[in-house]
Order: sequence, then C-alpha cells, then structure tokens
Amino acid sequence: MKAVKYIFILILILFIGGAVYFSIKDGKYDITKSESIDAPPSLIFDQIKDFKQWSNWYPLLKDKEVSAIMGKQTQGIDANYSFTSPNGTGTMTITSIEPDKSITFNMIYENGMTSSNSEVVMNLEPIENGTQLTWNIKGEQGLLDKVISEIFGFYIETEITPDYEKGLKNIEAVITKNMDIYTTNIDGIIETGGGYFLYMSTSSNKENLPDLMAQMLQNIMSYMQRNQIDLYGMPRIIYEKNDPLSKDVIFSAAIPVQNREITETDSKVLCSYQEPSKAVKVTLKGAYKNLPEAWRKGEEFIDQNGLLKSDAAPYEIYKIDPKLVVNPAEYLTEIYIPIQ
Repeated sequence: MKAVKYIFILILILFIGGAVYFSIKDGKYDITKSESIDAPPSLIFDQIKDFKQWSNWYPLLKDKEVSAIMGKQTQGIDANYSFTSPNGTGTMTITSIEPDKSITFNMIYENGMTSSNSEVVMNLEPIENGTQLTWNIKGEQGLLDKVISEIFGFYIETEITPDYEKGLKNIEAVITKNMDIYTTNIDGIIETGGGYFLYMSTSSNKENLPDLMAQMLQNIMSYMQRNQIDLYGMPRIIYEKNDPLSKDVIFSAAIPVQNREITETDSKVLCSYQEPSKAVKVTLKGAYKNLPEAWRKGEEFIDQNGLLKSDAAPYEIYKIDPKLVVNPAEYLTEIYIPIQ
C-alpha cells in the first residue's frame, strides 16, 4: 500500500510540476509576413475585403480537404465564414475595416482538445512601386495548447507561416492576372470628324514617351484652365514619325477644343486643325503595354484588305483617364490609322 501511495504522490508531484512548468512557459505568438505587390491598394483590398474572394488565393480554402460555409454576410463588419478541416474547425469574423488600408479579423479555432482565439490583421501600405501587404496573427496559447505543442512538436508558427507566405504570393498572382486582361478589336474603316486642338510637339526616346506625354498633356490642361478654354474631346497622341525600327519618335500631345484658339506668342502650346478623313480604327481595352499589338493588328488589317495609308499622321485617343481608374485592364484606347 505504501508503494502505491508513493507512486500516487510521485505522479501528483509530476502533474503539479508539469502544470507549473507549462503555465509559466510563454505561449504568446505574433507572426507577421509581408509581400510587395505592384498594384494599387484598392485592387488588393478588393481581394481581401470579401470572404467570397478568399477561395481564389487562401491556401486553407483552396484545400480540397477543407469545407467552408460562408455567412449570410461576406463583407463588412461582422462578415464571417466557418470551416472544417481534418485537424479541426474554425470561424473568421471581420471586426474592423479601414477601406484600402486595413482589415482586422477575429479567428477562433478548435481541434477537439483545445481552442485558440487570435487577432488577424491585414494591412496595406502604399510604396513606390505598388503596395506593401502585411499579414499578422497574434494570440496566446492555453495550457493544454502549450502541453500539446511541447509533447507533439506542434508549433503554431510552423503551421501558419507556410499558408501566409503562399497566400500572399497567390494574391499577387491573382491581381497581376486581373490587371493583364486585355482585348483588341478591329472596328474597321470609319469617317473621322475634323476639329481644332491645342498641342505641344517634341521628339523623344520611346522609353521616355509615357512620362513625357503625361507631362505635356498636363501642361496643355494647365494652359486651358488659365485661359478658361473648355475641353472638347479626350486627350490624344499624334505620331508625326514613329518608325518601328527606330528607338526615337516625333509626336504631339493634343487636346481637342471647340474653336480656333490664338495662343500667346511665346507659348509652347499651339493650336491646329485636323482635317476629316477615313481611317482604320482599332480599340484596345487593357493596359497601355498592349498598344504595340493593337497597332500591329491595325497594320495587318490594312495590308490584308489592300488599303493604302494616307500622309496624315496616325494617332491614339485615350478614352479613360488612368487617374480615375485603378485597374489597367479597364483602360480604353482608340487607335486611328488614316487611309487614302
């Protein structure tokens, strides 16, 4: 009997000692992963603000062994979803939102023996080449969690980190794919109307064209505002010389106006008139990087139909202001190649 008593006392001492050991052992976790994404914050926010979008990129919800049930509300405060995996069940609920800046979630996870309550934050910070997306989870393990982690080598950081790293890469891939969507359409031969336009001309290396074009159009707009001249059409670029084999281009940045304007003598902004003509029209919906392909299709249409280009300069009209549309896939550009 004494032996049994001593064994019981020894077990009790080990149990109490173990409880004390694990109770004072630090169970806090604070895990952060970040990714720089070449996209504006609003496009990234669209992917993380609605749980319906999470199946596009979150490894947990892309796992075939995981079943998820979306709540009646999938975005906004109190939006939620629940999931069941081979290892346990959980719920995720939105608790705080700053549009295009951050979202805070409460995550509860149960594995049949223990449960955890974590705060999850996804933060978006504008940087020079896009957005820094930071994903953080923090909380504290209970006593049983700490025992299981120590005995079975189950460490929350080891479990979560790979999913966060892969999830961030997946978000980048989804957004990049969405921004790369484009279509080109040959609208055929059309009659173009003439009209006056204010313009500035220069020559440039093709690599510098986008920045120089934007600066010139801004200068013209400023001139128009100072002189109270109304816009009478969308901005355009007229190519006086644009040899595909040359690195240089001669072009004019232009904005249509209703009437002939007498500009100041020393002004770099001039006024001219465009004659009505026939032209092959090509429409590009998508990022400007796809313009060379759209131009090539226009040239092929001219060759295939036995048409002859006229001496008039070809031009592009920008139907969408990129300052007002964050997704390049929504840009709309019209190409006009004058023909005889």
